[in-house]
Amino acid sequence: MDSLKHHIVFFITMIMFMNATMSCAQKTTVVIHNDLGSGLSLGYHCQSGDNDLGYGGLGVGGSWFFRFKPDIFGRTLFFCRFSWGNESHYFDIYKQKRDKEFEKFGCTHCEWNIRKNGPCKLNKINNMFDVCLPWNS
Repeated sequence: MDSLKHHIVFFITMIMFMNATMSCAQKTTVVIHNDLGSGLSLGYHCQSGDNDLGYGGLGVGGSWFFRFKPDIFGRTLFFCRFSWGNESHYFDIYKQKRDKEFEKFGCTHCEWNIRKNGPCKLNKINNMFDVCLPWNS
């Protein structure tokens, strides 16, 4: 019987710890800037597996942001479809394994310049948008 009590106390303690950890998790902000140039507007549709942030548009030089709490298990993923003119591409705008705070180019305030050849992330070391990645498609 003591073993059962011990397991129950341990289980309750773990639930309380996980709940405290989740409630203390720092929110992450993702900022998207239209850096297409040539007077082009940028259309976007961003979502995660369970959170559709909807459609929007950014004029030349415009910006938009969203905030969320990353998953404690490291599974948070937000992806966006970007479009302009006759082009359309998608990109994983926040991928927790790549972007978590303590990675080299990780962040809790993640800024991206959306360019024709792909998105470029703000480099927290030199404060330039020089961490450029290819489109997913």
